[in-house]
Amino acid sequence: MDNLISPLIKAQHTVVEEKSLMDDPYAYVTQLDKLTRHEFGYIAQKIEHGWITQRDIEIVKFVFVHRWMTLSQIEKLFFQDSNRKETTRKRVQRLLKYGLLRKIQWSSYSRPEQNKPSFYELGASGADILKYQFGMQLGHRDPRNPKPASMLYRMKYIATNELYCQLKTNFDMVHFEFHPTLTSKDKQEQQVPMAKYSLKTPNGRNQLFYLICHREDEKWIKTIRYQASFFKSLITTQETGAVLVCLVSSDEKALLASKIMEQEGASQFTWYVMDTDLYNDSKPLRQSFFTYKDGKKFYYDLQ
Repeated sequence: MDNLISPLIKAQHTVVEEKSLMDDPYAYVTQLDKLTRHEFGYIAQKIEHGWITQRDIEIVKFVFVHRWMTLSQIEKLFFQDSNRKETTRKRVQRLLKYGLLRKIQWSSYSRPEQNKPSFYELGASGADILKYQFGMQLGHRDPRNPKPASMLYRMKYIATNELYCQLKTNFDMVHFEFHPTLTSKDKQEQQVPMAKYSLKTPNGRNQLFYLICHREDEKWIKTIRYQASFFKSLITTQETGAVLVCLVSSDEKALLASKIMEQEGASQFTWYVMDTDLYNDSKPLRQSFFTYKDGKKFYYDLQ
């Protein structure tokens, strides 16, 4: 969407429909940090002398898998001291300086004056650590050889990673995997959901979830209809007891998705969670998953 708006229009003077923060088709990149050009020998010395720590390397590995993170998400997962906000800010600045991470700043024609959280992705030196120290094949996740990515595509990861952070905090999470390839035996069709994760229940059983995450694009209604049909077949024949979780941005989208799920016969094993639930500090994630009964929300309390 952002590539269709005239670049001579000043964002702070445009009037377009307001969209939610992590589902905004009018979002665009305002600044993308240049890639650093440190030789790996220089970075290896920084590791040897302790300027780059084991925690820094763990952050690099995590960002490689999870693609895009916000500062608050990095803080939640890797920094636990009493002055964690300041510690996180200073440490991430160092990772940017050495090129382990790279920062993306953005704005939107929808809410031009609202502060937007910067996104952090793998930097050139971070890629070199993974490549030369751990022998990892990076492909298009190497920032020097990337595939084009829209802001909506990045936002899918940001929203999913916010869910991940809260799952780690609120539950005993035993597995989380991005983009598993699933095959339906009866239809011989494939589907690649956003993520697959498993939580351990109080009685010690692992509960399997598949996550689909939809943002504001013109194909999402058609896509979710196909997904509903696929997961109905998968869960009723191969993954009995699994739950399909649909992460969307608003009540309107959740209700529309629920109607499609009902039409396709997939409503009995589909739960919903919204961006607003994830970013609502007054409501724990345990009470944020819901389904619909007779068109009305019914929230679960996952104790």
